[in-house]
Order: sequence, then C-alpha cells, then structure tokens
Amino acid sequence: MSSDKECLTETLPQGRVSKIIQIHPSLNCNLFCKHCYSSSAPGLKDGLHVDILKKLTTDAKELGYNVISMSGGEPFLYRHLYELLSHTETLGYFNSVTSNAMLLQSLSAKKTMRHINLIAVSIDGEEEQHDNIRGLKGAYKKMLEGVAVIKGHIEKFGFIHTVMPDSWKLFPWLTSFAINYGATLLHLHPLEITGRAHQNYYGTSFSAEDLYKIYIAHYYLKSLHEKEIFIQLDLLHKDNIVNNPHFIFHESSLPDMSAQGFSSIFKELIIDEKGDILPIAHGCSKYFKLGNITEAESLQSMVERFMETKFEKIRELYSTTYDAIVNNTNQEIVNWSEQVINNSHQFANSAEPVFVGA
Repeated sequence: MSSDKECLTETLPQGRVSKIIQIHPSLNCNLFCKHCYSSSAPGLKDGLHVDILKKLTTDAKELGYNVISMSGGEPFLYRHLYELLSHTETLGYFNSVTSNAMLLQSLSAKKTMRHINLIAVSIDGEEEQHDNIRGLKGAYKKMLEGVAVIKGHIEKFGFIHTVMPDSWKLFPWLTSFAINYGATLLHLHPLEITGRAHQNYYGTSFSAEDLYKIYIAHYYLKSLHEKEIFIQLDLLHKDNIVNNPHFIFHESSLPDMSAQGFSSIFKELIIDEKGDILPIAHGCSKYFKLGNITEAESLQSMVERFMETKFEKIRELYSTTYDAIVNNTNQEIVNWSEQVINNSHQFANSAEPVFVGA
C-alpha cells in the first residue's frame, strides 16, 4: 500500500512490479529536523551490520524482492552504504536512496552514487522555511549544491516533501521547483506524528477540508504537468479503496500463501534501525514483525512461520481497517497506510480494539 511502489513504477523497466526492501540502517543524521518521524540526529552512530544486511537482501531476492530503498537517518552517513549498494546492484536490485543531499561532495559519496538508480531529495519549502524546519541556516543552499552533484552522477532523481495541513498552498511552487531542476518525480508524504514530530507537532491534524484541498491541488498539478514530472501523493479517495483487492484479501481471490508468494502480498518489507523485519510499514506494531536480522533463522523460515501464525491476524487488521473506512460516510480522502499503522497498535494492545476510520 506504500506510495513508494507507485513512484518507483515510474522509473523501473516497463512491466516490472516494485517489491521493496526498505532499509533504515541507522538513525545517524547531520540534521535535527523538526518533523522527523524517527528522531534521527547527529551522533547516533550505531548502525546495522552490513554483512547481515547483505545476507538479508540476498535471501529477499530469492523471494522476489527487486528494489532497495535506503532511508534513515541520513543514508550517506551509514559507513557501509557503498558496500551494501554495490552488493545489491550485483544481485539485480534497483537501488534508491532518500537523502537531504548535503553530504554528496566527497569522493566516497560520488563513488557510491555509481550504484544508485534514484535519489529522492527531501525539500520542506522555500529557503527560509526549509532552513527553519531543518534547524540549520544554509541547509537549503547546501541541498541545492547536492542536487547539482546528483545531476552529474545519476540520470533520475526526485524530491520528497512532508505535507502539512496547509501545504497545498506550496504545491505549485514545489512543482515548478522540481521541474526547473530536472526532477522526474515529486513525492508528497503527509506528516507522521511519530518520533521528533510527536514532540514538535503533537496536536496537528488534517481536517476534512485540509485533505480535500491537498488532494485537489495535487490532482490538478499532476494532470497539468503529467508529461513533465510524476507527482505522487500518499492520500487516496475512498473510491480507489472500495472493492479494490489491494486493500483487502477477498475470500474469492486469496493470494499464494507460500513463502514464494509472500512478496506479492507484502510488496514492501521494512528493516528498521533495530533490525526488526516488518511487513506493513515503518512504525507498525512489533506484534506483526517477522523477526530480526540478527537471528540465525533464514528469512524464508521467518516468512513461513509468519504466514502460519500471523497472516490471519494481519488479514483481520486489513479487513477491519477497510470496513471502517468504507462505512465512514464522513470520510472521502484517506491515508490508508497511516490508518493501518495506527490500527496495528490498537489490534496488538487491546482485546477489543477501536479502529481508526470508524
């Protein structure tokens, strides 16, 4: 259900379905952003062991995964980034990285970019707004210097923006900005009230009117500029969800329940900064985790156990979220992933959960 799959579909070879391993190897970052969903910060240098990640990505390839999506923290502070991405490139993965683009001048960063197919650069607005949210004067100018480096080393890149309730006002500028710099995509992702964002934006919510304005502004700009740039918004109209088999496992069309069929059901597998393997999205309840990358058990074995013990539970989670959205007559614009994540915690912590969307 992740928007990353839709964005990457625009860049992968025609007909290739994105099945993503999203890796958060470290929380180490050169910035202290106000809206960070993971509380990344300078000095958090502990990172996942690269040999274990190499084995994990090798195993995942056998299960059908074909995209690596590096996040963080700032991925270019992960000291094994080159080693990991050169390995996944040899396996045939499409390598993508989300970055603040401020650390790309070094020879090691340029060397690493030889093994990257796509970089998504985070952008918060015009210079003053960007620097304010990033907590560093000059961050905007440094980001633009990084974009210039990217354009000299990678054919395709994009921008990613954290959407606030009034961000629809900024969308025309963001679109023109991205087009003028030659980006192939603009990814609009609503604010997640987790990590440091929970401290700085607690109480911030999207009203129905906010969601309508965001959705309409996106739809207009996407239609207007469809030949110039792909614009992806992580919100859906309810009509895109009703009776859509991607959002509920119908009895009449149950998926392949084997380990080989796992990547067709869960097209995004998350490795968080602690090495936990999650099948829904970053931030979902650890109740649904498959295991941890440090365990001796193989990924296929973890998948097989998960399908035996947790699949019916996750099917119930999805189905209940779906029903709550469909039956809510006051809700038309939906953040599906957010509601599934929130409901995963309700599901795990309560015998009689109250599901978001109802």
